[in-house]
Amino acid sequence: MNSQEILDLLDKHNIIYQSYDHPAVFTSEEADKYAKNQDFAKCKNLFIKTRNGQQLFMIVLPTSKKLDWKKAVEQLHTSSLTMATEEDLADKLQITPGSVSPFNLLNDSTNTIPLVIDQDALVENDYVGVHPNDNTKTIRISWTDLTRILSSYGHLVEDRQL
Repeated sequence: MNSQEILDLLDKHNIIYQSYDHPAVFTSEEADKYAKNQDFAKCKNLFIKTRNGQQLFMIVLPTSKKLDWKKAVEQLHTSSLTMATEEDLADKLQITPGSVSPFNLLNDSTNTIPLVIDQDALVENDYVGVHPNDNTKTIRISWTDLTRILSSYGHLVEDRQL
């Protein structure tokens, strides 16, 4: 789904959001420069996989938090983890590096990639800023609405302490 299709989907489901345009950003740090005065959780999104490539995960963490890989292995009940490759991003989510967003999961036709939200991100704010599959836009949406829309399309959404 492209950005307009996602916004149309949110409108169709009567989801309240605010949209902000900005120059293209490729990291959460760059995005934070344009969102510093906005009232929502500032997060980074990681696309990771098991070393054998059998399982993939979309992880959402507060921008200031580093992923504890050992804790993630324990919390996700899986084997050793690593970052997904550019090929994985293109193959599974139809995106390029720098565009990772929970909305990318709407491009996962297999519905096998769970969204795992770090609990620290959930308590930071009731709202989160995410890209609608376009790194020149950020939308402010409630965590509840984000998880509701992804769940309604068959995606598992979990919260963990990573």
